[in-house]
Amino acid sequence: MYFRTFLIMGIIFLLSNFVNAAGGKKINSKTLEIIINGDTVIVSINNNDGDIRSVLVSENDLLEKRTLKTDSYESPFQINDELIISNNMIIIDGVEFSQAEIDNLIFTNDDRDGLSINFKLPYKNYIYNNRKVIDVDNNDSEDRISFDNLVIDSDEIVHGDVVSLAGDVKVYGEVFGDIVSIFGDVIMYEGSFAGGDVEAPFGEVVTLSTAIIKGKPLPREKRCHHSMDSDFDCIARYNRVEGLVLIGGINYSDGMRELPDIDIKAGYAFSLKKWDYDIGLRQEFGSDWATYFGGNIYRGASTSDEWLFTSSENSISSLFFKEDFHDFYYRKGINGYVGQKLVGEAFIQLGYTSQSNEVLTKNTNNAIFGGKKNFRENYSIVGDDSSILESINGDLRMMELTIGWDNRSSESWPTSGQYAELKWESAGNGEIADFGGDHSYDIVKAAAYSSLQLTRKQHFGFWARGGYSDQQLPLNQWFFLGGVGSLRGFDYKEFAGNRYILANIDYYFDFSDDFTASLFADAGKAGFGEQEYNDNKFKTDIGIGLIVNDVLRIDIAQRLDATDKGPVVMGRFDLHF
Repeated sequence: MYFRTFLIMGIIFLLSNFVNAAGGKKINSKTLEIIINGDTVIVSINNNDGDIRSVLVSENDLLEKRTLKTDSYESPFQINDELIISNNMIIIDGVEFSQAEIDNLIFTNDDRDGLSINFKLPYKNYIYNNRKVIDVDNNDSEDRISFDNLVIDSDEIVHGDVVSLAGDVKVYGEVFGDIVSIFGDVIMYEGSFAGGDVEAPFGEVVTLSTAIIKGKPLPREKRCHHSMDSDFDCIARYNRVEGLVLIGGINYSDGMRELPDIDIKAGYAFSLKKWDYDIGLRQEFGSDWATYFGGNIYRGASTSDEWLFTSSENSISSLFFKEDFHDFYYRKGINGYVGQKLVGEAFIQLGYTSQSNEVLTKNTNNAIFGGKKNFRENYSIVGDDSSILESINGDLRMMELTIGWDNRSSESWPTSGQYAELKWESAGNGEIADFGGDHSYDIVKAAAYSSLQLTRKQHFGFWARGGYSDQQLPLNQWFFLGGVGSLRGFDYKEFAGNRYILANIDYYFDFSDDFTASLFADAGKAGFGEQEYNDNKFKTDIGIGLIVNDVLRIDIAQRLDATDKGPVVMGRFDLHF
């Protein structure tokens, strides 16, 4: 009963992230007029010569996609003060365009040769919490401004901003300022360069192969390859179980999607004395509503703690300071999945996994620093309880269903956007069917992130996570709380259970591009079974975070249930919050 209730509540919570409001109004200003009346919208903009360019919007002219049939040309329009991209709005000289208004626009634009260009803006539900201000001076020859398409040729260098109101921006050359297409897409071709931010709040930022963006691509960048492409990777990691691991890999991508993407990685763990490999394949059909499928064949050490502390952070901590924050188990198997992309950034995916698991032990005690200090044992939280450790061993047969949404500006350092994911895992003789194997359980996991911009230099970041099972779980499926990545003022993995809830909130102050400070608070609890979980009280902490160059973060956190204990200080190198 509790399992089904948790699942239903999780689905309702996830779907609530997809609901949006709509509205319309009349807006007037010196340089721009918008009149929305029923199914007709007229946008009038004064150009530099005092002439008025009008855009007629009518629902009777609906087109499925944009058709641009003419070469681009410059037709300057007037922006007196600033262009602001903030929350769900575009603001030009104080005039607001809401996302609901813009999503329904159909533009008709006649060029100087009499050719008509008609298009409907594609529906994109981007939550634009980052506030971006671009100062535009029409008398400044360094800026490139157009009502229509803009093309920066390969031999061109633009030292100012490039802004298009209603067209696409195609960049082959170099732009040292910001690049913005308000209602279209920005396409960065091979060899192109952007010295500032690249933004397409109601379209897409597409980069091809060797394009370079020094600032932030917003919304999240879609990196494409116009033809077949392959890259070689070399990866290293270090921990107390595997020791030094060296991995080489090759990934093959066909930007035309005529062939599947292939990713092959292989390496050797010197202390574990075992080979690792992971061979993956993925094929996608379509674009906005794409169907996809794929799978992996793999073997090697694995951890369930990546969401708390990334592999790169753990390698630095282990190699230099003899502090390993991950617990490991060995797995060998195969998985497959099929999925469907939905509206906006939503997707639904069904997968199946068949693998064998076995418990691992500590295999090295070497580090650059740390002296006589010893690495802790693998899964030291349960001590020498062999029955709990051996619960990891055995064959796993599992089906999983995932529903998600992700339009964050970045996975590691999101300053805008939202994320939500609900996952149901059913193993062995679970709720779905009897898949066989040595493990039987059902787990529901939910996670959500949201960002709220307060001013240009202040924003909130909020994470909520939870998990639920009413069965006895193998050790590698337990939920752990405490320490880095969860309750930051407590000992690492101080609390455990087969159900948990956790909330993290950070209030950020961007003092400069290189330095950010945050005030944060955490709250959560975990427990085994309903009675223990209900009896446990919520654990809370508060703290201060210092972030340098979006690379190094130092957190100082104080638990509130025992203020006589000193604060916990933790350094991070791969940001999550």
